Amino acid sequence: MAKIKPKALLAQSKQKKGPSQISVTTIITYMVLGVLVVSSVYAAYKYWAGKGISAAAVGVEGN
Repeated sequence: MAKIKPKALLAQSKQKKGPSQISVTTIITYMVLGVLVVSSVYAAYKYWAGKGISAAAVGVEGN
């Protein structure tokens, strides 16, 4: 086995090994995607809620 020289070992131990940082563009991208998902779910809810009410009204008028 190869031995690591003391200077190389010292240089290795001084390197910071923190978590990788998330870039600003990644945060913005995820925020935009989140807004799109929430708005599409809200629009679908409004669409189906409105459709249900109008369908019930048409059914009552038909009698």
